[in-house]
Amino acid sequence: MPGRCASWSIAFAIACTLLLAAPLLTTVAQPCPEDLYAVELVLPAEVKLRGASLGAYREVSPEVYAYRSGFDERVVVALYHSPAPPLGTRLPTVRFQVPVEGGSPLFTVSSEELCRAAKLELSRLAAAGVLEGLEPGDIEKLDAACSAGKAGWERRLVLVNGTWVPYSEVPGAKPLLGCRAPLPLSYAEVPTWPAPQQLPLLPAAAAAAALLLALSWKMFKGRRS
Repeated sequence: MPGRCASWSIAFAIACTLLLAAPLLTTVAQPCPEDLYAVELVLPAEVKLRGASLGAYREVSPEVYAYRSGFDERVVVALYHSPAPPLGTRLPTVRFQVPVEGGSPLFTVSSEELCRAAKLELSRLAAAGVLEGLEPGDIEKLDAACSAGKAGWERRLVLVNGTWVPYSEVPGAKPLLGCRAPLPLSYAEVPTWPAPQQLPLLPAAAAAAALLLALSWKMFKGRRS
């Protein structure tokens, strides 16, 4: 009888421990300060990250490439590989970060502005071959999931079967206690990759447009007279 009571006591203690630990296992950790002003995207292994194809960048750490967005210079774009078990241990990752110092952002950038810069940069990175294999349709789908604060180990967005989902919702995702070390970004030292300028009107096209305008004006005057 004493042995049975001891067994019940041990079982009860284990059950209580599991109940108390359950919230810790199921609740997503609080975001780290830098994550509140960032969007972090993890891409499938099929997408190849080629940092050398960037138009302008600074390698702030081995195989970590950073530049200021040419579409919004208040946003720093960082490209690197990161683990996301069970999906992979070295997956292409892009982070769009409003620079933070002392826990506060250097600039006021709305969530909409941050996501707009993210989409424009993703399109450019794919077109330039920096993110080889990233499909335009996957970039368009980002609208439904993107917002400031979707960054950090558990809140970062992962592209799974054509859908952007928080890493914490991936089956088999491994939680991480505490914050990851922030990227070694110095805003003043990161160059800007200028946005592509609109191509000037070609001479032949300009001449044709001028001729069409002149003919239209002549016809208009003829009708009035």
